Order: sequence, then C-alpha cells, then structure tokens
Amino acid sequence: MKSAGSKVVATIFLATTAIMWGISYLFTKVAVENLPPMFLALLRFLLAVSILYPLSLKERKRLKFRVSTMLAGSFGVTLYFFFENYGLKYTSPSDASIIVSAAPILTLIFYDILHKKFDFPEYLGTFIAFVGVVLIIYNGKFSESSSLLGNFLAFGAAISWTGYTYFFDRTRDASLTANIEVMLWGIAFTLPFALFEVLSDPAGIHFSVSAIGGVLYLGIFASALGYFLWGKGIHLWGGKAATLWVYTIPIFTIIGDIFVLHYRPGTFFIIGALAVSTGMVTVILRQLQRLPD
Repeated sequence: MKSAGSKVVATIFLATTAIMWGISYLFTKVAVENLPPMFLALLRFLLAVSILYPLSLKERKRLKFRVSTMLAGSFGVTLYFFFENYGLKYTSPSDASIIVSAAPILTLIFYDILHKKFDFPEYLGTFIAFVGVVLIIYNGKFSESSSLLGNFLAFGAAISWTGYTYFFDRTRDASLTANIEVMLWGIAFTLPFALFEVLSDPAGIHFSVSAIGGVLYLGIFASALGYFLWGKGIHLWGGKAATLWVYTIPIFTIIGDIFVLHYRPGTFFIIGALAVSTGMVTVILRQLQRLPD
C-alpha cells in the first residue's frame, strides 16, 4: 500500500529527475553536434552502468533474466532514443517535444484500459497540464517546419516511454540492480544502431571538450542518477502519476536556458507553467484522496 509519506518521497525523487532531464537537453544539444545520436545514447548508458554496478554490490542481488526489465530496456532506452533523436532530423524540436509530451496521456489511458477504471478529474488535470506544455513550447507561435514522418517518429517516442513506465512498474523492484538490468538490455539493443552509425560515418565522431562534458552529464546525472530516482518514483507513486512529471521537463529546460543562455521567457511561458502546475496538483490531490484513512 502506498502511503502519503512514500508519495512525498516519490515527489522529491520525480521532481529532482525532471530537473536533471530538463537540463540534459542543453547538454544533448551540444553533444549531438559532435557525436551520432545512438552512439551518444550508447556511451551515456555504458557510463551509467559503470557507475551503478559497483554501488549495486552492496544490495547483494544478482543480475537475472526478467522479461519485464528486458522490455523496459528496449522501450525506455533503445526505442525511446531512436524515435526521439531521429524524429528531430525530420521535424522541428518544438513539434517533437509537444508530441513526446503526450506520454502522460497515453500512460493514463493505457493504465485505465488495463484496469477498466476511468477517472474524470485525472483526465481533466492531465489535459490542463498538456495544454500548458503546448503554450510553453510554442510560445504562442506554431512551427512551420514539421513533417508527417518526423511527427510519427516523435509519437513513437511517447509510446515507448509509456511502455517503459508500464514494464518497469511490473518489475515491482526499484533497486540499483533492476535499473542496471534495464540499462544493460538497452545497451544490447542500442549497440547495432550505434555500430551502424560509426561504421557508416566514422568522420562524424568528434570527442571535443563539449562532447565529453555532455557524455559525462548525461551518463552520471541524466542516466545513472535519473533512471534510478525515476524508477523509485514509479514504484512509490504509481506509473500514471509518475509519468505526469514529464510535463515539467520543458519548464526546467527553459529555466536552464534562462541561466545558461540568458533566455527571456514571455507571457505564454508563465501561463503555461501555471497550467502545468494546476493540472499536476489536480491529479496529485485526486491520488491522495484515494489513500486509505
């Protein structure tokens, strides 16, 4: 049974992860200019595993074959980064971001279909948060540089994240060992794509200072610490509510832009941030109402 106290802890974990993932877009933007997309994904998760594995020895758990972690790795690592990174080659970042942000809605619908349980306040809160993301990303202006193929690939990333959330939730295990299993499967499935990129264009790889810095941040914070805290949040809070934090990632990305790139947010950012907060609070309060007295 998930208590109110465990959900407070989960909120801290999920918020911390959303901040790290929001900032990660700044590092990814720089890194992909020097490294192929899937090769970058491979490096970040190899680094993450090398960090988490020594720490996992204290748990005294053995790595084992589990269908749930295999599927979580294929959906949350390989498929997600394949669809997102290659989708950006054909569509604008704003279009890709808004489509990927559909993950919480897809997760909510998927979970409710499985459990045959629909709740109007949760859908209302999720929709309000989604509208907030639209306002934040587009800033009142709609992109003209999108394509059907690119948008389709971005939607594949949203579906992939839904799959990751569901299958990792099914493991009922938020240990470091479980996260390592997910990452190892992700690495195994990502390796063929990375090798293809390297062999087809070896001259496109440049280990510049910015690229190395990007790999270090993405591997240590966005992958090792991020996936571990996110997994903890899923098990403490529940898959539906946890995925709602995806909506806050663009907010933290823009906040990072404010401090790093001196971006000045407009009125739509403020309105959108308020909408995201309102939608999330609606769903969270609804979840808390369902807790036993």
